Formats: sequence, structure tokens, C-alpha cells
Amino acid sequence: MAGEQRHLHALSGEDPIWRLWRELPGPWKGPVIRDGIADWEKITENGDRSIDLTGLPDVIAAELAWMSHWQAMDGTRSSVLGTNQFANILRRAIRDNHPFPTSMRAMDWEKAAALQRWFYATRWGRLPPHGSVARLRVIFRFSRLALLVRCSEGRWWSLDEWHPRCDPRIPLAEHEPQAHYGCSPSKITQPWLREAVKWCLGTQLEAGTLRWSTVSQERMRCFVRFDRWLETFTDPLDVLGDPAHAVQVAAAFRRWASDPANRLLRQSEQRFAHRPVAVRQVNDDLRAVAELFAFVAANPAEVRQVLGPHPWSRVTDAHAAGWFRQVSRIPGRRELNDEHYVDGHALAQIPAALPLLGLSRDQQMLVTRGDGQQVTARGFDDPQAMRMILLQILTGRRSSEIRTCRFECLSPVPDRAVDAAEGEQIARFHYAQSKIDIAPDNILIDAEVVAVIEEQKQWIRDHFPDVTPRHLFMQRRGNRQGGKPYPSGSYNWMLREFSKIVKITDSRGTSVSLSHTHRFRHTKLTRLAELGLPVHVLMRYAGHATPSMTMHYVAARQEHAEQAFLATAKLRADGTHVAFSRDDHDSLHLFNRADRFLPHGWCLLPPLQTCDKGNACLTCSVFVTDASHQSALERQLTETEALISRSITAFQERHGRPMPEDNVWLLQRRAEHAALTKLLDTLRSKPGRAVQGAGCGAAPTGPVPLALDLDRHRRTRP
Repeated sequence: MAGEQRHLHALSGEDPIWRLWRELPGPWKGPVIRDGIADWEKITENGDRSIDLTGLPDVIAAELAWMSHWQAMDGTRSSVLGTNQFANILRRAIRDNHPFPTSMRAMDWEKAAALQRWFYATRWGRLPPHGSVARLRVIFRFSRLALLVRCSEGRWWSLDEWHPRCDPRIPLAEHEPQAHYGCSPSKITQPWLREAVKWCLGTQLEAGTLRWSTVSQERMRCFVRFDRWLETFTDPLDVLGDPAHAVQVAAAFRRWASDPANRLLRQSEQRFAHRPVAVRQVNDDLRAVAELFAFVAANPAEVRQVLGPHPWSRVTDAHAAGWFRQVSRIPGRRELNDEHYVDGHALAQIPAALPLLGLSRDQQMLVTRGDGQQVTARGFDDPQAMRMILLQILTGRRSSEIRTCRFECLSPVPDRAVDAAEGEQIARFHYAQSKIDIAPDNILIDAEVVAVIEEQKQWIRDHFPDVTPRHLFMQRRGNRQGGKPYPSGSYNWMLREFSKIVKITDSRGTSVSLSHTHRFRHTKLTRLAELGLPVHVLMRYAGHATPSMTMHYVAARQEHAEQAFLATAKLRADGTHVAFSRDDHDSLHLFNRADRFLPHGWCLLPPLQTCDKGNACLTCSVFVTDASHQSALERQLTETEALISRSITAFQERHGRPMPEDNVWLLQRRAEHAALTKLLDTLRSKPGRAVQGAGCGAAPTGPVPLALDLDRHRRTRP
């Protein structure tokens, strides 16, 4: 293992590991790794213990040294115990002449686990404990994949395991967050299909046709299901047979993919075995296969070079067309409903329960569930999840846009924007727009949102004092350099467990799972639409590229028309406000009674009653109006004043004396004039308005108490 021996290897045909080994810092070259490495205790998981690689074959020792260094540079901790344990296993195998692969690249997890079982069986006569298996597993996850990537001389997509964390060559979109999840083409068991899928998806990623999130989380799963379906064939290559039968073959796959039991890829998905399969999901599977056939048919020369002549040379455009024909048509216009809307009854329960997420695990809190039952629960010790879901509720952003937003996400706004807000101080929030490149990536926010962000910033400074944070929400462990955002899997798991305890329910008694955070986006956009925001403004806030997508999020609630009516300030003829109740069924019938709509207001006369007062509405107790009729009321006041003046003058000329004030006609006109004057005075007056502070200044010194305003969407500011 002496360092001088490394340079005796010839450069021609040299094993790539020696190139990596020469690039290692001196203290990491071993054979004993610890001395000379700064902050060793911080970059390892076992204090001051050293990594001992003595007595191992040169290639394996160099590989383990490089893998340990990669773990430290990745921001995780070098696996001292796991590496030393594996070194002990190999040294014993050398002593007992037990066979093992000649390199870490040739030794996959199954072979390493078999070696470990042999070691424990021959030394202690038992199977390895779970902790030992877990420590060894760590070595064969990311660090070994990173080693395979660095030693690979082919295209990145030629490997059977893909992970951006280990392979920086994988293309990521500019606004796509640094992905900490991968995918495994190795799960496709048919070699001819696996190689074609890798080539097709890799090429589309490099061309920007697909994104990494689409490939890793959706498209690869489609091909894995297709591969499982091929196992039902006596000869899987029959799927590439006569193109005239492509439609029938695709129809068979569609029927198979429509069965929920056939879509389960993991044991943990068994709870979804009885859920009906959406047409869109089956369409995605069919479209993925059809696009693969179309890609192969469009590139015959590259197919022969990359995949060889067999069996893909038989694929034509007719195969792709046959599969595309099985894609079911989904009506382009979706019927709007309130399926994804979270009503006020459910939202009122969330702020009271959220502190449970931030409490430490040794603290308890009394929680009132949605069914009214009170339970005592232990804290989840995750204040980051508490603030993330609160920001999603307040802003309507996607979970990825909050979870991966950068640390310096606030910026001031121009003075003209503050002036337009009538004195309300606001700030600009830059979220992580990761879905649509041409869409905006910032919105204006108020003091409540700024307070939550500033509180999270202070939490990061307190818990990661030695790093320059990249993200506002950070992974708490294995993140020594501070470059990893809060994991999506941890966020979803935390909210699922939290929902099981608090059991939030809506007004209909239906359970609301907080892990389905996209519902809060539907809710926020629906409430903004109910405030009367124009579609282009709503689209800008949502970060969408088209108004049709924005309207997809707006829930068509039956009570929307009622709320729009009740939200405005209604005034009686004497200028006083009318207090409405949502249970006032008589007023709700106005929407079906055209005769109750007046030129200058509304008539609240019960539908079964009739009016015999003619046009005397201004002196009627069931007449109401609002600011939307101000111009009509002003015109009527002017005309009433002119009518009174003309009539008084005509009476004087005809009778030679002034019209008496108790004249029945004049009394009615004076009453109408007084009513109009009171109404317009009330409408023109602007009641005082509270000014909320916001901005990007100093962080608050303590927790920020927040209460969701559930009635804000029902009010309009004068």
C-alpha cells in the first residue's frame, strides 16, 4: 500500500482508480487515514477513530480511501466503523483463501452481504446483527455509485444506476432543485428494453425535452411497469412483432395497467391496492412506451450503433401509432369542483395544532382533534416542517418551491409598489420555481409571511452556525456543508404522522390529510379569485404560463356567489349597514329572482311577497345598495334636486305662494333626497385601515404568533 508503488503502473490501459487516487489529498491516501486531516471529528461518525486499510489489495484499498474522502466532501460523514468492518472481513477472507471480487466496482451489495454473512458465521456462528448490516450498506449506496461514475468512460446514461448526487454529468434544469433522489434502470429486467430506455431518456434529458424530476419519478416507473407486463409473455419480443397487431398489444397493456394490483412497485404501496387507477395514469404508461417506439423508429442509424440491429430494427412508426391510438381521450375542459378546497372549518384547526410539530420530543401538548376529542401528544421536534406548511397555506406555493427556496429569498420592493398598497409595507419573496422556466419566481408578501421567513432564518443561524446556508430549509443530518435542502420524503412522512394525531376535518366531517399540501395551493388561488382578482393577475401570482392552468385551481364552490354578495357593504336607505347572516335563506333567493335586481340596489322583499309601492324604494325598509351603484345614486340625487326645484318654481308661478313643506308630494321627494344624501355620504367616507409592518429588516427575537384570517376573503377594502 506504499504510495511510491502507485506510480509503477503504466499509463496505457491504466485502471481509472489510480487517476482518482493521485488526485486524493495526501492524508487520505492511507493506509491508515486520520492523521493530518483537519476537523477529523467533524467529518467522521466515530470521533477520533482511524480508518485502517492495511493488508488489503491495492485496488480495493485505493477505492475505499477514495470513497471515504467522497463521503466527507459530499457533506455526510465518512463511515469509519463500516469501512473498518469491511476491511476486517476482507482480511479474514484473504487469510482463509475465501474468494471475493477483485475491486469494489465488481462487488455489488449482494456479494458484500454474502461476505458479511460468511464472516459472522465462521467467526461467531451467527448471522450479522441489523446494525452491522446497516453500517455496511452505507458504503454500497452513494459512495460506491460515485466511484462507478468517476471510473466510467462511457456516457452517463450507460450506467444502470442514476443519481445527480453521485454523477454531476446528469443534466438538471436551471430552476430545478439539486435533486437528492435517483432512479434505477437496473430494475428493468429485459436487457434489450433497459438499454433502449437508458439511451432514449438520457438523450431527451440532454436535449432538454424531459426534466430529471419527470424521468426519475414518473417515466422510469412507467417503463418498469411495462417490463413487468412483458413477463407475462412467453416471448417478450412479441411486443415488437407485426405492426398491424400493435393496437391489440397496446390494448392488452392498457387493461393490465388499469388493474391497481399490477401497478404496485414496492411493498409499502400495498395500501393503494384497492384504489381505482386514473385514466391519466394509464395514459402516461401508454404514452411512455409509444414515445420510446417513436424515438427508436426516428433514429435507425443511431439504433444500429447504440443498440445493435436486434431486436429494435423491427420497430417502425406503425408500432408507435398503434400505441398512441390506445391513449384515452380526457375531456379538455375539467368540471370545476371543490374537491381540493380546504374550507375555513379545517383551516381554523391547523394553527392551533401546528406548534406540536415544533415541540421537542420530550415535551407534550394537549391537542383538540377535528372530532372534538382532546389528546395529549409528544412533539415532533421539527420546527422547519411547521414553518414550511404554514408558508404553503399563507402563500399557496408548491411544496418544492418552499422546501428548496434559497436562504436569501427576501428583497425590498420599489416605493411605488408600497404606495400602491396604500401604505402597507410589503416585501418580495423569491421562491424556487422549479416547474415552468418561463414563469415568474417571486411574489409580494405581507408582514405575516416575512415574520415566518425571518424566524426560520434565525433558526438556521442558530443550528448551523459554521456554514453558509444555501437553502432556507435544510437537511438536519448528513449536511455538514449546508448545501442540501430539507428532504421531500421527510416532509411528507412528518405531515402524514402529524395528520394521524391531529385528525383535521372539514365542515362535512371529511378527514383532511396535511401531507397533501397541494390542496393549500388550490385553496389560496380560489380565495384570491373570489376577491375578484383579474385572471392575468391571478396567473402571475400562481406562477403559471397559461390562464387555463390557473382556472384549473379555482374551486367552483356553490357558496361562492353567496359570499360575493355578502362580502360587499350593503346600506339601507338611511345610510346604515345591513347585517347579513349566511342562514338568511330569503336573501339567497335573490340569485333566482330577476325582479329583485334594481337599477340602484337590491330589494330584499321575501320571494313570496309582492310590492305595491311602485318606485318608492328609497323610503322602503327592505331596500339595500352598495358602492357598485354609486354612480346611479349620484345621478338620481342630481335629478331629484332638479325635480324639486322645478316643481317648487311651478307651484309658485301657478298659485302665487310657496309650496308648503307638508305637501304630500314634496314630503316624499324630500325623504328621497335625504335618503340619497345619507347613502352617498356613507359610501364616500373611507373607514380607517390598519397598517401592517413588513420588509426585510431585523429578525424577530422570538416566535411569531400567527392566526389565519378565515374571513379576509369575504371583505373588500373601500
